[in-house]
Amino acid sequence: MGMSYKRAWYLVDTLNAYFREPVVISVKGGPKGGGASLTDTGKAVLAHYRRMQRKAEIAIQGDLKKLAALATPKPK
Repeated sequence: MGMSYKRAWYLVDTLNAYFREPVVISVKGGPKGGGASLTDTGKAVLAHYRRMQRKAEIAIQGDLKKLAALATPKPK
């Protein structure tokens, strides 16, 4: 993802503090190792985010095409 482990966990902690219920839970390592997973709240937050993202992409499609038309073409 292009970020440090520490930064990723900081963002997870920030999200967990923002919502009423945690979005990610973690399990400390053991014989099978640790890990992290989305909670039901986390899955709902992600689903809403993805829907918003799709709507935004559709809304700006025309502007992106206009910007692309103004861009310098890539050499072949």
